[in-house]
Amino acid sequence: MKQNKIGITGSIASGKSVLTAYLLGLGFPVIDADAIARDLVHPGSETLKEIADIFGEDMILSDGNLDRDKLGKRVFSDEDARNRLNDIMHPAIVRAMLDLSENFHGLVFYDVPLLFEQIDDIKESGLEFDAIWLVDADEDVQLARLMARDGIDEAYAKEKIASQMPLEEKKKLATVVFDNSGDLMNLYNQVDDALEALPGENM
Repeated sequence: MKQNKIGITGSIASGKSVLTAYLLGLGFPVIDADAIARDLVHPGSETLKEIADIFGEDMILSDGNLDRDKLGKRVFSDEDARNRLNDIMHPAIVRAMLDLSENFHGLVFYDVPLLFEQIDDIKESGLEFDAIWLVDADEDVQLARLMARDGIDEAYAKEKIASQMPLEEKKKLATVVFDNSGDLMNLYNQVDDALEALPGENM
């Protein structure tokens, strides 16, 4: 059976994880780029060593794990540093996604927070999406969610949002846009409609 590959993305705190959790609950396979990224930087990994070589040994905690908070603050306020980190992580993440995709047939979803930012690496790898789903939310809703989720102030939350590709640009590139500014049932209904609109028997 031919795979039908759908990429899922969204701006930070837009609610993408809610959508992917719903799909998992329906029994669909979801390949999670964030989970792959966490595995790539496990203690002692070559990827973690490369990060330390570029950004400093202080990026590694005493237990050998990556100091995510410190690295996050570094790259969110420095575009050059962010690009250097992406050059390390993106190709490795895409290779791992391709390896995992070989385990599935039919409809497969790919949860990729920086999908559009990674699109060149993704295309060069040979991974082609049949559609891209984008989770959207009003800016004030997104900001409130991010502050609550990460326990950060408004200034840092805005800095995190600004570090990503503008949402309006993402909307132009997406196949389907879901509005997640309301309640969960509203989002779920939109997802159900999108699934029903897919070609073939996917449900």
